[in-house]
Parts: sequence; structure tokens; C-alpha cells
Amino acid sequence: MFYFFRRGGASVRCEVRSDSEGQGYELVVDRPDAMVSVEYFIAPPDLNRRWQELERTLLREGWDGPRLRSS
Repeated sequence: MFYFFRRGGASVRCEVRSDSEGQGYELVVDRPDAMVSVEYFIAPPDLNRRWQELERTLLREGWDGPRLRSS
């Protein structure tokens, strides 16, 4: 799943996906300054907690979103 946050002409792309091994999950955040971070999670509850934290942070920083786009 892809989620997009927008502020002015900039956007942040967040992707939640299975890891390449199929044993966990990745949260990929692609920021407008070309910084890309990848966080790894084994359990869905851990991923969900981190996603909620990231979403709150982006909204607090003035980003509008998330806008959902399925892959």
C-alpha cells in the first residue's frame, strides 16, 4: 500500500509492504529531500504502532494526508 502526504508542492510517499523474505514487513518513507528510510518489523502490531506514530508526526508538521493508493 502507498500513502501520500502533501504540503505545498512537496509530497512524502509512504509504503507498507512485505519484506523480501516474506517473513516480516517494511515501512518505507520517501521524503521530498530525497531521503529514503526503511524500517523493518516482524509483527503487524509493531508496524501499526509505528505507522500511527509517523502519521501523527506528519500531520503535526502540516502535511495533508494520507491519500491512499493501492499498488
